[in-house]
Amino acid sequence: MKNSKKIILMLGVSLLIGVNAYAQYPEDFTKDQADSTIKLRQSEVSGLQSDVAKIQAAAQKAASDVQQRMADNTQCRDALYAMLGSDRNGYNAYREQLARDEQELAALRQMNNGQLNDSKARVDALEAQIRALRGNKLVLLPDHKTRVQTLSTNFMQMKHGMVPANMTYTVGTWRKDRDCLWNIAKKPEIYNDPFAWPKIWRANMELIHNPDIIQPGWQLTVAKTPVTPEDKDLTGYRHRRTH
Repeated sequence: MKNSKKIILMLGVSLLIGVNAYAQYPEDFTKDQADSTIKLRQSEVSGLQSDVAKIQAAAQKAASDVQQRMADNTQCRDALYAMLGSDRNGYNAYREQLARDEQELAALRQMNNGQLNDSKARVDALEAQIRALRGNKLVLLPDHKTRVQTLSTNFMQMKHGMVPANMTYTVGTWRKDRDCLWNIAKKPEIYNDPFAWPKIWRANMELIHNPDIIQPGWQLTVAKTPVTPEDKDLTGYRHRRTH
């Protein structure tokens, strides 16, 4: 009976520590030794259980904190979208449109000038989309602002590359062609805007001393760049007229 109890105790210890009892303890292992070992192992198990419980509690608290922070973040973002006159769906739609426009620009930039000129409808559509992105309050978000600025800059660089080189216009006669700077500037193939005549004058000031007088046969340089408000400025013309 004594030996049976001894074996049972040793088996119990073996189960607690996960090793073969006979391999770890000698055959003459006494009951007191077994009791002491069991008590020690039980204390160790109890300590481990306590540690596990603490870790589980800490993990649960951390998960709860993360969920709360996520909820707070969502609330803040929703409030931000509302300030910008939008919501989460509008935000997602904006980002999707921005990504599509970036891809479209990348595709257009792979084309040469001839191909770009043939794809004017796509270029114009992309320009309209970029204007829409810039006009949406969601562009104020830092990430959007940076991306839209880059998109706009790269687009304008591409578009400027599409502008033909300076052209030369030969002045005709007044009787036949009614050529003056005003009439030349309003020609569709020039600027399609008579008020842009100072742009032609400034590009040819070495030849044109008085913008009211041009001579048939003169070769005028016409800069094929977009007309700006400065191109229509008459300050220099008025100055010449007063002297």
